[in-house]
Amino acid sequence: MAFLLFALLFLGVLYLHFFFAHRAWRTIRGRQSLELDMGYVRMENYFSHSFRRKLKQWLDTPPMAQEAGPGVRVYDHGRERIYVTGEVRYPAGRVEREMVVSEGPFACGPNCDFQNEVMVRGDGEVGEGSTLQAIAADGTLRLGEGVTIRRWVDAAGKLTIEADTTIYSRATSRTAIAFLPGASAQSLFAPEIVTEGRDDEPAEVSLWPSGVVLIPHNEDGTAQAESGYDSARLFSMGGGTYLYEGNLEVTAPLHVRASLVVRGSFSCGGESLLEGDLKAYGKIAIGQGSMVKGNLVAQGDLVLCPYVYFQGLLQAGGEMRISRGGRGVRSGLPVAAHATGVLTLESNVVIYGKVSSAERVLAVSTPMAWLQAGRPKAGGQ
Repeated sequence: MAFLLFALLFLGVLYLHFFFAHRAWRTIRGRQSLELDMGYVRMENYFSHSFRRKLKQWLDTPPMAQEAGPGVRVYDHGRERIYVTGEVRYPAGRVEREMVVSEGPFACGPNCDFQNEVMVRGDGEVGEGSTLQAIAADGTLRLGEGVTIRRWVDAAGKLTIEADTTIYSRATSRTAIAFLPGASAQSLFAPEIVTEGRDDEPAEVSLWPSGVVLIPHNEDGTAQAESGYDSARLFSMGGGTYLYEGNLEVTAPLHVRASLVVRGSFSCGGESLLEGDLKAYGKIAIGQGSMVKGNLVAQGDLVLCPYVYFQGLLQAGGEMRISRGGRGVRSGLPVAAHATGVLTLESNVVIYGKVSSAERVLAVSTPMAWLQAGRPKAGGQ
């Protein structure tokens, strides 16, 4: 009996440690948290979507009695005041501290400063050197040279981000994004992201050249060490995945027919074909005119040489560079490229999906001499 009483007392003291947590759990059990919006991680245009939703609620209330000018309605919501007008064109150097809703086309001259959000029901055009908190457009949107967006930008139509424009958060479009040299953003998402000098001339298709290196290698066990591949370092991990010990730096075209993990850095010659996923403990460099059908994950930098096609995820623990002519295309699904460091996009790059960086995504101009070098033949299909 004494032991039973001691056990009950012990359990009672133990329960007291969790009493308040248990009471809180009973209070919120079965409820949906109002503080956690899963759309934040599911929607690339979450910020603009949330802004549009809140703005609609605000504008459903009666406007203030007085007007700021002919045809201008004013809504007051605590510390925020909203000006709603029709088509509007702001002169150069205008400073606007309130939230602006344009029910028609919107335009502003150079060096304007909008310190609150701007909503455009039609097409929008922002003059060079202007600064905005954030802007959403239901039509097309053009950001002039040297524009600064402190937060996000979103457009239903085509979004054009001109040279030297800086966006400190997301840039999204439901149609396409034109990303011109010198422009930078933290992330871009659209059905089509294009840099300057787009050239959609189809590549010539060639058979695989002689001397191609196969991984897994042929049954005869040929090492092909002269190309940088040593078959003695390749081990099967099961499930169609192989491990390569050390750096794998192949100078010849490479055909990888399985998923591969490289305990070091990886590089391959031009016109290579990578059919499986590839992970490298160091950096990854893919040769010119190659095709990447799986995902690429590098703990270091990741470089796609000119005219590389990829169809999955690119992930770099360091910096990433997608060289001229790069294409990120996958039928029916978007592709994605993310880097911890700076992610650089050269000229004539087209990506159907998302590019992002923990630092910034930067568009650069490819030297004209390189552009005139022409398009290489593509690798095998």
